[in-house]
Amino acid sequence: MGCRASWCLGLLLATPLVAGCGGADNRPARWSFIAPAIIEPSCATISCHSTVTGRAGVTLEPREVAWHTVTDRHFVIPFHPELSEMPALLRAEGSRRMPPDFPLPEVDIALIEQWITNGAHDD
Repeated sequence: MGCRASWCLGLLLATPLVAGCGGADNRPARWSFIAPAIIEPSCATISCHSTVTGRAGVTLEPREVAWHTVTDRHFVIPFHPELSEMPALLRAEGSRRMPPDFPLPEVDIALIEQWITNGAHDD
């Protein structure tokens, strides 16, 4: 096995099992996981909702600020993903999609919805 092939195999074995790969999504539906794994790398970037730019007055970093932003501004309605704006924005239901440059994987959006369903706690 070449160096690149062994690196790819190591990456594959270290990657969490997600529903899109044919298995169960074992990732926790907790803000302590969702913020650093999904929100920060996808939404709190230098050109979007970072502390530097904060487009539309929305800042999604650090984790504690992001939680207050999504809950206090009602992007997330605890226990009600169907009433929450965040899943609709992530799926482009309406006029905008967030993030605008690429769609999030459905498994990530479903994990966020599960977190909302569970009460959207800051843990």
